[in-house]
Amino acid sequence: MRGLTSEEVSQRRAQGLVNDADVKTSRTYTDIFVKNAFTPFNIVLFILGILLLICEEPISAVSATGIIIVNILISTIQEMRAKRRLDKISLLTRPKVKVVRDGQQVEVDQNDVVKDDVVLLEAGDQAVVDGVIEECKSLEMDESLLTGESSTVRKKAGDTIYSGSNCVTGQAYYTVTSFGADSYASQMLSSAKKFTSKKTPLQMETGTVTKMLMAIAAVLFIITIIKSIFITHESFSKTLEVFVLCLDVVPIALFLLITLTYMIAAMRMADSGVLLQRSSSVESISHVDTVCMDKTGTITTNKLRFEDSWDLISPVDAGHVISVFATSTGSRNRTVDALIEHYGETSSELLEEVQFSSDRKYSAVRVKDGDETYNIYMGAWTALGSHVRSEYDVPGYIEAQSKKGLRTVLICKGPDTPLHDADENPVIGEMEPVSVVSIRDEVRPDCRQTIQVFMDNGMDLKVISGDDPVTVDSLFTIAGIPGERKIVSGPELDAMSHEEFTKAALECNIFGRMRPENKEQVIETLKNNGHYVAMIGDGVNDVKSLKTAQVGVSLESGAGAARGVADMILIDDNFSALPKALVEGRRTVSGMRDILKLYLTRNFTLAVLFVIIYVLFGNIPMIPIQNTFYAFISVSIMAFFMTLFAKADENKDLILPDVLRYCIPSSIMIALFGLIVYGTAWYAVTSGSLVIDFDAMAQTIKFDGTGADLIAKLSWNGSGVEEIVARTAMVLFVTLAGLMQIFIICPRWRIFSVDGRTNKSLVPFVITLLILALVVTMYVYFPALAVEFIGFALLPNECYLAIVCFVALLMVLELFVLKRNVFKRIIDRFEAYYMRKLDEEYSEGDVVEERNADLKKMADLRNLKDLTDIPGIKDIKDQFKKN
Repeated sequence: MRGLTSEEVSQRRAQGLVNDADVKTSRTYTDIFVKNAFTPFNIVLFILGILLLICEEPISAVSATGIIIVNILISTIQEMRAKRRLDKISLLTRPKVKVVRDGQQVEVDQNDVVKDDVVLLEAGDQAVVDGVIEECKSLEMDESLLTGESSTVRKKAGDTIYSGSNCVTGQAYYTVTSFGADSYASQMLSSAKKFTSKKTPLQMETGTVTKMLMAIAAVLFIITIIKSIFITHESFSKTLEVFVLCLDVVPIALFLLITLTYMIAAMRMADSGVLLQRSSSVESISHVDTVCMDKTGTITTNKLRFEDSWDLISPVDAGHVISVFATSTGSRNRTVDALIEHYGETSSELLEEVQFSSDRKYSAVRVKDGDETYNIYMGAWTALGSHVRSEYDVPGYIEAQSKKGLRTVLICKGPDTPLHDADENPVIGEMEPVSVVSIRDEVRPDCRQTIQVFMDNGMDLKVISGDDPVTVDSLFTIAGIPGERKIVSGPELDAMSHEEFTKAALECNIFGRMRPENKEQVIETLKNNGHYVAMIGDGVNDVKSLKTAQVGVSLESGAGAARGVADMILIDDNFSALPKALVEGRRTVSGMRDILKLYLTRNFTLAVLFVIIYVLFGNIPMIPIQNTFYAFISVSIMAFFMTLFAKADENKDLILPDVLRYCIPSSIMIALFGLIVYGTAWYAVTSGSLVIDFDAMAQTIKFDGTGADLIAKLSWNGSGVEEIVARTAMVLFVTLAGLMQIFIICPRWRIFSVDGRTNKSLVPFVITLLILALVVTMYVYFPALAVEFIGFALLPNECYLAIVCFVALLMVLELFVLKRNVFKRIIDRFEAYYMRKLDEEYSEGDVVEERNADLKKMADLRNLKDLTDIPGIKDIKDQFKKN
């Protein structure tokens, strides 16, 4: 096969006849900036900021847009850095294409393939371009990704190879006819050409909460407009400040926060040896409670060597037959390589062949060896044993070898008969045993420690292998892996009833002699019984199970088809990196849960304060710059570090219901105490028990004016001293109360824990002390910043002490309310409304299965007897029946 010449390749490149099907796994740099900067909320805030500048309110303008600009810069820079690093790493796992040029076989990137290139396709490869077969040998293709048909398709010269199909057995040379937009797969999936970012369940949950708060903000907007025009007759600039506060009720940065957190976690995992093919896999792996894996690349290193043989004919004749088979077969796997290394090569004429597949569990050749023509079979005893005529106890010998941790293959010789029937289906004739060859797997030195990490994190491990289950069990013993082991084989599973199969899938942890269909059925059974499954595989035989599992994991050295459908890839086949990634995923999502508690508590608190203070009393609860101070001190700084000290908890339930059960009562309590502080300070000033000397304050901060001028500057809409002092006291209170929430959300001691979980990290304490030191430093050393820029009044020391006491009292009562579930009725109603909205959110996307699983978790959480108790679940069941 000559292929194209270098000159012909250059001509086609010049003509643009080159594969342009560049798979976009991440956004472009321009897209990253545009998506981060020009969200609807950002645009509205930028417009308000410009209008405030026009109205000569620069501080309010900065507070309205400053934190957004910082968010845009940080998120854009972090995402670009993450994209650059992940793209570099992903280049290592991009599929290479073997082509023939100038008579030589070379490997090129998929984007370097040109029209009329001759491509070599071998077992385990995924076709990346369309073409017509020039010549092939025992070629079987899996086109299930394109057609949905699970059975393999035999191909012959002149047939078409479609991009997206996988080579199961055999090999072929085919000439490229079309690629990119002209390929069969691209035409079939033309509606999916653009890169789309599918929302994760957590993003959908937060989207639902965001829509609910948007509705609240919209109502507040309308009330503000009516109130300012017809009742209070506020100035345009003051109305704009109220609009800024209304808009901040909506958690505008939540999606950005989730995306950025997942991107950073994906970057950390890539550094540890796990490449995520989509960043949302961070969330998926956090839910994993069951890990299914083949022993190859996990327990063993995938390095095979010849150990022993039991020859059932003369050793010389047995060695010759084995050498002929190993030399002539097209199934050049590691087992065959080990045979060639030991027995050497012997030439013969290949007449017909059945290449190995995990479904058949055997391979065969019909050869002309000198003057003799005969068939040679190699495979598992379970596949060939029923066709073997022998007086020897072959099964007993195989079992004995398996107990030593050795894998065995049976070599048989048969008469010259066709290997396929009239319909081209493989057939097995009568045969005589030649030899039973024992092959040793090299056990990974870090296997025990790696598996121990899984077990320490409460994950159930199941080894699903094509080898003898006794061999796998022995390898566990050799590796020193602890725990009780229950064994079952594929043929035994095939003979079971549905109930027996389910019981075996749930209870057994070593599955041997498994066909691809068996693996898929076991994983499906685990999923149907409430488990969240990760599957580790590296071969074409693992593609179905990788797609079926919630999280598919492939080895870097695995088949292109396996890497193509996997959610993550283990770089350098580093199995020990996977448990670290699973723990990192749990830590990240647990951190996100805690961040959301902190974040949404502030949003709900602000909404309650706005409704009561502005709508009912006509005063703004805090001016925009004070709102920025509130957000920055109570949430932003702590949220930045929370994923670093978060505990890697199990995340089996929906996140937002747990968050809402915390946020709603906490925000009500904080707002209630904030109003008490506000009213107390107002009354103290009015009654004369609290006197603030604004003339002295003006001198302290070296203000250019009198005390009366300072009052005019600090008051909102001319409201006076009472409002300034009350607003200052309340903002300081809610800020400190919001910051102290970290000690309930991440409690070090059980007495502060609402659900029994604790976090022994000292980081929250250290960060809290640093934040408090920052605020105290501002008041002591930079009082002008507190007064002139943020708009606070300088209060007597006893007032600050009173605020601290109010915060301490709040924490005690808040813990009582949370532990006793005092607001249960309010929470239940809000949660029911939230679940209906979440059902609508899920209905907008093609996520029926995920929605069913998530809602089932909620049903389990509530101990419901029937899923139909949840609004919308009947529609899901009906849709499932249709699908």
